[in-house]
Amino acid sequence: MSYLECNDLKRTHRHFTLDLSFAMDKGELLCIIGPSGSGKSTLLSLIAGIDDTERGSIILDGEDITRTSIQKRRIGMVFQDFSLFPTMNVEQNIQYGMKNKTPEEKQKKTEELLELVGLKDYAKRKVLELSGGEAQRIALARAIAAEPRILLLDEPLSALDAPLRKRLREELRNIHCRTGLTMIYVTHDREEAFAIADRIMILRSGHIQAIGRSEELYNNPQSLFVANFTGEGSTLKMPRNQNIDEDSIAFIRPEDIIILPKGTEETNADSISLDAEVSGSEYNGSFYTVTLQTEYGEIRATSARRPEDDQVMLSIPKGKIKYLK
Repeated sequence: MSYLECNDLKRTHRHFTLDLSFAMDKGELLCIIGPSGSGKSTLLSLIAGIDDTERGSIILDGEDITRTSIQKRRIGMVFQDFSLFPTMNVEQNIQYGMKNKTPEEKQKKTEELLELVGLKDYAKRKVLELSGGEAQRIALARAIAAEPRILLLDEPLSALDAPLRKRLREELRNIHCRTGLTMIYVTHDREEAFAIADRIMILRSGHIQAIGRSEELYNNPQSLFVANFTGEGSTLKMPRNQNIDEDSIAFIRPEDIIILPKGTEETNADSISLDAEVSGSEYNGSFYTVTLQTEYGEIRATSARRPEDDQVMLSIPKGKIKYLK
């Protein structure tokens, strides 16, 4: 039996309807990504008990919590705005959620959690003296202190600058590994999801478009939406073989395209060759993104160097071309 089961959940808000089912294992970190308005935060609200379902059930650790009050679900939440109590210091914030513990137990647990989030000397620090990254780590420690059965994180790093966000996501992954907590992490940042998730769920208009490990979703997308949402790629109206649906379009990742001098003879039967004209290039620090024009449309490829000539040949492994709708 799965640790969390969301069965046939439905919730309607005006012109939007969430309608989905999924399950996850104990100790798993599931990241949810999708466009704005796809239902990410709505789903968290249903699991937490902030909002009510119209249909379906939520089973947590064998218990049906669909109609259980938010106070009795034992579900932790961390938001992007930290939600710390400004009149309390760090220690008091962390201990706020601790129930049925002696003062000595609270003190010991607080020291352990501050060590866990890398802020062991911050117990007496005032909340208003914390940086954004420090405040978010204290919010995480407070949520863990309540010993939740599952921890929900709603874009917890989105208010932070990029370098700090990258560092904290690494720390978050480390905290997940050390605690073994079951986590659902909502983010709008695809790179963030790929870096920390055991599995990724992609939502669109309230429905699951795909769920799986990041490398599966990236390398073997089952639709154009999933392909484009998980990374860069070009769509071309290339000839299809008899087994390909006529409505399908060829999708190719930029790193799967090899740029060769024009006139190079293709000796690999498992690849196709296309003549192309270089129409632009962009240097990204460690590689170039080259824009090329072909008879089937525009294509973008990555290369260690900018092509010396404007007329080139492209070599593309047949197995890297995905025909999708």
